[in-house]
Amino acid sequence: NIGQFGSNTSFTMTRTNFAAGMDAKQKLLEIGAVMMGGKADDYKLDNERVVKKSGSGSITFAQAAKKAIELGGKYAGHEVDPDLKGLTKASVKMIAGTGLIGVAKDKLPKKGIVPALAAAFIEIELDPETGRIEILDYIGVADVGQVLHPQGLDAQIRGAAVMGFGLAATERYTYDPAYGRPQARGFYQAKPPTYLDVPAKLGSLAVEGAHDPQNPVGAKGVGEPIQGAASAAYLSAVSDALGGHMFNRVPVVADMIVNVLAKQPQSHKPLQINTQ
Repeated sequence: NIGQFGSNTSFTMTRTNFAAGMDAKQKLLEIGAVMMGGKADDYKLDNERVVKKSGSGSITFAQAAKKAIELGGKYAGHEVDPDLKGLTKASVKMIAGTGLIGVAKDKLPKKGIVPALAAAFIEIELDPETGRIEILDYIGVADVGQVLHPQGLDAQIRGAAVMGFGLAATERYTYDPAYGRPQARGFYQAKPPTYLDVPAKLGSLAVEGAHDPQNPVGAKGVGEPIQGAASAAYLSAVSDALGGHMFNRVPVVADMIVNVLAKQPQSHKPLQINTQ
């Protein structure tokens, strides 16, 4: 496949699994023809069996796998497409001869980048005297095209939200200005969110139906966009609570908020932007 990066796992793995599955399907049909006569086109797959389209006769997938071992060659993974990537060839070599091996390269058409779309909605309460922020309500929404695993998707949306809260609110990294060494060396200095930082109302929602045309099941990416959406929603809510003030860095912590409200300079230096 094209590799796992940029929130493309669902998109990429469904394409790759589809390609391998179609290869396994063709081999099952061919083995059916070897064992029962005729051509591969005379057979179909039904209820974990290779079945004749007309007339009687069928074999189980287990019987086909046993026959694949006897036949060897491409059926058992001893022979593979030379166009496969080296890692795939090495993986097949490790299991060759153990059964019917379906393996293929993803050659489905692909243009542009893998789509991954998300939105987030948040409600916060900001204490102007202390700068403390409490998240009251949050919901993350992912346009996934096709849900593959509802429980896993729910966990991914909620987990990414927590990571987004950490980026926007708690994980403060500082560096030695002279040597650039990190001064935050533990979780007590760059604090990840805990149960006390997460709202009781933490919801998730998936948008289906707008299938990706370049994916066999219509799936899109999920991953990082949900985390980014959570951070952006949090920072937008803080800006709204402060009357439109925008911070140009994260995390936004209590002392920064108090300084803004008191019209005091920040303790950190402003970020410099080099456009040369």
